[in-house]
Amino acid sequence: MSIEIREAKTKKEIRDYIKFAWKIYRRDPELNKCWVPHPIADYEKTLDTSRYPLWEHAERACLTAWRNGEMLGTITATVNHRHNETHGDRVGFWGFFECVNDVEVSTALFDAAKAWLSAKGMNAMRGPISPSINDQLGMLSKGYDSPPVFLMTYNPPYYHDLCRHYGFEVVQELVAFIVDQTTVDYPRLKRLADALTQRYKVKLRKIQMKRWREEAKILFRLYNAAWEKNWGFVPFTEKSFMALAADLKQIADEDFLYILENEKGEPIGCSISLPDVNVALKHVDGNPFSPLGVVKFLWHSRKIKTIRTIIMGVIPEYRNRGLDSIFHAATVENALRKGFTRAELSWVLKSNAQMMKLGEAVGGKPYKEYLIYEKPI
Repeated sequence: MSIEIREAKTKKEIRDYIKFAWKIYRRDPELNKCWVPHPIADYEKTLDTSRYPLWEHAERACLTAWRNGEMLGTITATVNHRHNETHGDRVGFWGFFECVNDVEVSTALFDAAKAWLSAKGMNAMRGPISPSINDQLGMLSKGYDSPPVFLMTYNPPYYHDLCRHYGFEVVQELVAFIVDQTTVDYPRLKRLADALTQRYKVKLRKIQMKRWREEAKILFRLYNAAWEKNWGFVPFTEKSFMALAADLKQIADEDFLYILENEKGEPIGCSISLPDVNVALKHVDGNPFSPLGVVKFLWHSRKIKTIRTIIMGVIPEYRNRGLDSIFHAATVENALRKGFTRAELSWVLKSNAQMMKLGEAVGGKPYKEYLIYEKPI
């Protein structure tokens, strides 16, 4: 029987769309060891065009594949108008891809996404990007033997076969570095950070949680300025960034949040690292906000020993001075003091030689890689 494509629109259909992932990972013991179910309510909010700020300048279609009355795959096609305005192209995106190991099903999903994007005037499709460059992106290609950290992706290895069969080509490679207490040379890092602080007359300060909204507005300006030239970068709107900041505040630790200022007291860079709450999310089956989920989440949170550095950078005028070492030194110092033993630096473009060298210079080891695919429409 041929594959039927349906668009998920109602709240129930969207929830079923999200829950399909359980079918892929729960039935495979090896995948299930590492897969971490993302909070269902969080994905519901992300895909809700009335709540998630992205959809004020983007459109999407949540598509499902069916055969004999059984759902066999999901994909979301997205047109981000801010991306196309920023880059002067007509690239559409696909993400939230989950699929049984069946070429007929994956081809039907990719065809449906392509048709939807083509009807919107796009001439290329890129993914997985779920649903924007500022959310979750990349398909895991190396490092299947350990769970993903917070906001990083995980997927079956056969997804790459499905992509290649469809004719996708790799357009970018992303790397995650792992740093642990046995490989980092903290005394050396501290000496370097102190020397750079004196040489450039900069000052590192912690972000004040009690002034979170004001601090978040500073981070918003720094992020858009510091990452402006990054591949695929699309500047946040203030509304989008503030919504993200509100979510991150729930798990943020003041000891891992920094702003770097120049001698005039002007913000020139920032660094944000977060506890790897995936350690706790692993045990709540996508429902951390239920009464039992809250109890399990708090219980397993005690076992978190890893942090993830998700943002670290300085504005263009202060680049190529090694100032990132100041952030690294402060982060390592507080991590060791608080009993954390590992940190993931992610993600880094594999083509960015400078950042790759920096990851290794602080004692990092590349341990996971992710691919982004693209194909003309």
